[in-house]
Amino acid sequence: MLMTYLYANFHDEPVFAAHAGMSVPELHTHIARRLCPDASYQVEANWQAQSFVATHSEPRTYRFHLRDHQHWLRQIQLLGITKEIGARRHFQVRYGAARDAFLSGDLWQRLTRAAPQVPAAFDAARDEATWDYFLQGFYGVCTRDGQPETIFLKQAGVMFIEAMTSGDPQALSPDDRALLAQVVALLDRVESDFAPHEVALSSRQRCIIDVRARFLRPFGLD
Repeated sequence: MLMTYLYANFHDEPVFAAHAGMSVPELHTHIARRLCPDASYQVEANWQAQSFVATHSEPRTYRFHLRDHQHWLRQIQLLGITKEIGARRHFQVRYGAARDAFLSGDLWQRLTRAAPQVPAAFDAARDEATWDYFLQGFYGVCTRDGQPETIFLKQAGVMFIEAMTSGDPQALSPDDRALLAQVVALLDRVESDFAPHEVALSSRQRCIIDVRARFLRPFGLD
């Protein structure tokens, strides 16, 4: 189950590097220079093969990179970025554009009225942590494409949902429940499915599956 999920959504490191047009050592150099995300999963395996001819044991470490992180690598290369400050600036421009677009929309305004404490959480400390988590490959685990725009939407979705579901489901007004259904649907579109062993511990379970079961479905929403 785990390997099926990983191969469906990620590339083993040699394949990922080849698709990005570089060697594995070149990819490691980019990671060490903090220009691109590290592998999101590392799997230690000890394969045992048996046939009528012979048996074979082969230990191996697999490093899985989110497939869509290739787009980030290609942009870094096309822009000629060779230092972390440039990569971080590029991330912040894209992340900031997604935030500004969302802030100017009707959904943000309605969510802010329902959970006014959330916008203040998008501060300098969150910006710093977001960049570090991006480089560590964390957002390759919890978002579908690992891109800055998707990362912002994932963060906003989780924070608003947690704020709106901190109380009794019966206490929400019909309008707030409809709004909650809308932001849950948004999060569902941008958040990953997670590996089978992760789902029960994930924000998908907490903010999508459980919220639909407790706050939406009993009221005819999903």
